Amino acid sequence: MAGKKIGGLLGLAVIGVVFGGSTAIAAAPCAADGRQDVAVARAGKIPGLGTVTGTLGWDRRSQLTLATADFEVTRTMMPTGEFEISIAGEGEATLTIRGGGINGLILTRGSSVVRGTADLEALRALASGRAATAFREQVGGYERRLISMDPVARADDAHAYGFLLAGAFVSSLAGDPTAMPRARDLLMRRLRGQVRAAAFQFRDCVTDYEKSLLENDSNRTSCLDAANSRDAWYQRAAERTFCEVEFVASTLSAEGQFIGCSALLPLAR
Repeated sequence: MAGKKIGGLLGLAVIGVVFGGSTAIAAAPCAADGRQDVAVARAGKIPGLGTVTGTLGWDRRSQLTLATADFEVTRTMMPTGEFEISIAGEGEATLTIRGGGINGLILTRGSSVVRGTADLEALRALASGRAATAFREQVGGYERRLISMDPVARADDAHAYGFLLAGAFVSSLAGDPTAMPRARDLLMRRLRGQVRAAAFQFRDCVTDYEKSLLENDSNRTSCLDAANSRDAWYQRAAERTFCEVEFVASTLSAEGQFIGCSALLPLAR
């Protein structure tokens, strides 16, 4: 996956201090209890989406959290290409979605676990819930905002793209077959139309990120073509879901590379 590194993790911490608006914390590489030590932390408000907080750890694991009164969604991107999406809400068990690793897609909620993409009904059951529904509605509002407004840099924060895609993925798991194609079409239109603007000092980081998204989209198209060639309808459905898992994993991995390159900038304010 493309993505230029800024000279070492020390450079990331220094950048966080120089450009302000965030916290940059220097710490030992690993804590004794296995918790992530934070190298850079930032927060910003993305118009139409909400306040997003992000951290980049010395272990190169990045996390982004979007929280409202109805839900808290945290996306974690590992340097291995694996991802985790957790959706928490008051009065219900947290939904955790993991993918991108050797174990494939895994959904958990409380004691319930679904592995793989074969049992679509079980996936739908776990991907439902008040917090997940509220998250999907929040992202849907942001999606409609992007569709209806003139493109501006503040609306096109790269981290907002990640939440847009995560919301669409949750919607697809919950049974909406149009969610992922719709989000994908919106992202690709804005990327191919070169409507994103970036701060001059991060042009290389953003360009690499956008090139990765375009490449991921091409891989998704090839995967879906192969899935749709299957004879059995249930095979087609399961493999299409697998293609979306791979697309989400590769796109969030590209975002992780972008975070490592840009030290969590930009976060729209």
